[in-house]
Amino acid sequence: MWSMSCALVRSRLERHADGALGERGRRFVDVHLGRCDGCRAAREGLVRLKAAVRQESPRAAEPDWSGFWATVRARIMSEEPRPVRDSWWVPLWKPVWGHPRLAFGGVLLAVLVTMFTFWPADDAAFASPVKVQDVSAGDPERSVMVYSSRAHGVTVIWVFGSNETYDADDDEP
Repeated sequence: MWSMSCALVRSRLERHADGALGERGRRFVDVHLGRCDGCRAAREGLVRLKAAVRQESPRAAEPDWSGFWATVRARIMSEEPRPVRDSWWVPLWKPVWGHPRLAFGGVLLAVLVTMFTFWPADDAAFASPVKVQDVSAGDPERSVMVYSSRAHGVTVIWVFGSNETYDADDDEP
């Protein structure tokens, strides 16, 4: 009779046949195999299959290494060793790598130079001076500010304190 425990045991049968299950898993499978003929037959089939595979597997022959090492040794002895060249940056780095503070300072300086080289320059930082004038208005609740720059030829007029709305078509309050 097939049950849920059969599903659990069937997934563990191969490890049980190898003796690779833990103590709890082995006891669970042993108890189930005592009750279930189908799972016991499946385990016996696995044991027979493993035994047949072990009997039929050929032993790998040890390779003959006698000719291999002689040719490797002859090639090593016949070749002229090439000189080892350092990279272009090693002579620049050698005076620094023994001094961690100097190395850290150099890296920090390189980062700062790179950062300020590629920092976006804002035109506002280099703008010409702006002249600001406060102009009095006839209405005491309103004030007018005039900003002008002669270099760029720009004049901006701001009106403050006006709470009235105007119609765009008729310009009436």
